[in-house]
Amino acid sequence: MIITIGREYGSGGHDVGAMLSGKLGIVLYDKENLAENAKRLGYYDEIKCFYEEKPADSLLYAIAKSDENGRMGEKPFKHIKEVTEDQSCVIIGRCANYIFRNEEDHISVFIHADMDKRIKRIAQNNNISEKQAKNLICETDKKRAEFHNQYTRENWGDSRGYQLSIDSGMIGIEQTVELICGYIAAKRQWGQSGK
Repeated sequence: MIITIGREYGSGGHDVGAMLSGKLGIVLYDKENLAENAKRLGYYDEIKCFYEEKPADSLLYAIAKSDENGRMGEKPFKHIKEVTEDQSCVIIGRCANYIFRNEEDHISVFIHADMDKRIKRIAQNNNISEKQAKNLICETDKKRAEFHNQYTRENWGDSRGYQLSIDSGMIGIEQTVELICGYIAAKRQWGQSGK
């Protein structure tokens, strides 16, 4: 089983992923440990932009977008599939909802929350003002959207790209995890009943 989590900055999506991996006893992959894995395997320099979330040169991006055979995400996506092969895991970000969308045992989740709740969370966690927190949230969400759209040609956060979209600000981190676990159980039961 592969659980992929996309998230707005400040929604607690990483905390949800960490709690979920602990509860289910499966591996958690995020940007940092996937990048470390790429370095260990000698892939990192080749796919550095993917892990550093640096926007591609606009001319190169236009060429890649117009080339139907060329996919700018092909190498990093292949690396992520190799790292996670034959194991259950939770993957935070990295366009994973897109990478694994055709896998039968894949659960894709997008975590979001009201801006006011995200501002309070980020201000408190980073010991910064609410104004600074709001600027950081807007900047981070913009980068995440650009990154996701660049590699998938899809809109980041669009509910059609995920099986579940959860407002963690309404129910909290623990209940968000419980809701995902309930969905996993329901999906398995539905699969066993022959649909």
